[in-house]
Amino acid sequence: MCAKFNQVISRLIPEGSTKEALKGAYYSLYYNKKHFKENGFRVYRRLGHFEYDFDEGVRFSSHENMADELKRSLKGYLAKYSLKKGDVVIDGGAYIGEFTLYAAKAVGIAGKVIAFEPDEKMYKKLLANIELNALGNVVAINKGLWSSDGKLKFMGDSVKGYTFMMDSDAKDVVEVPVVSLDNELARMGIKKVDFIKADVEGAELEVIKGALDILKGQRVNLAIASYHMLDGKKTFDRIEDALRSIGYNVDTDHPGHLTTYAFKA
Repeated sequence: MCAKFNQVISRLIPEGSTKEALKGAYYSLYYNKKHFKENGFRVYRRLGHFEYDFDEGVRFSSHENMADELKRSLKGYLAKYSLKKGDVVIDGGAYIGEFTLYAAKAVGIAGKVIAFEPDEKMYKKLLANIELNALGNVVAINKGLWSSDGKLKFMGDSVKGYTFMMDSDAKDVVEVPVVSLDNELARMGIKKVDFIKADVEGAELEVIKGALDILKGQRVNLAIASYHMLDGKKTFDRIEDALRSIGYNVDTDHPGHLTTYAFKA
C-alpha cells in the first residue's frame, strides 16, 4: 500500500520541494521501519539523494536507491572479514558502487578501493556516486577483470547485468577491455591487497587465474559471488577447488546471494 503510494507520488507530483518532502517522509517513516530494522542500516532521502547510515558508523550517499542491493549482498560479502582502516580493497564488478562506497568509507583515507566496472553506463553512475561522496581513496577503472589483458565481448543489459561470452551471433553485444588483476596492480604500483570482492557474472575462475601472483604471495581475504551458472552448474565448486589448490581455506555460504569465502590460515 505505502509502496504503491510512493510510486504514485513519483509519477504524479512534479519535481520540487513538496515531492522531496513526501519522499523523505516515506523513507523515514515507512521504508526503514518495514524493511531495514534487521539489516544494520537505514536509508533516507535528503537533498535529492539517498543517504545510508550504518550501525557501525559508515555513512554515504548515492544518486540511485541502492538500499535493496545493500540489503541483499553487503552482509554476505563481509560475513567472514571486517574491513579495517588502511585496507586495500578490490571491487570486481563494482556496478554503481554499493560495495565500493561502503568499503571506501570503512577503510578510511589511509586505505584504498580499486573498483573495476566494464559496463560504460554503470561506470558513469559509479563515478557520479564517488564524486557525490567526495571520495579521494577510490580508483575506478572502466575495465573487466579476466585472466589476461585484451578485449572480450560482453552480452546482456544494464538491468540484469552483462556476462562475458564468445558467441559472436548473440544480440546486445558490446566489446570491452579486460585485464588481469596481477597486471593492472603491477601497472599501478600496488603491492598489497587485503580483500577482494568479486561479482563478475560467471568470470570468477578467470579472475582467479589472473590474480595468482597476488593470491600466492599474500594472505588475501576473498568474497566471490558464486551463484552464477557456467556450463549448467553454479561456479562455487570450481572456485573452491581453484583456491584450495593455492593454499586457501574456503567456504561457501550466504544462500540468498551465494558467496564463496577464502583466506589463508
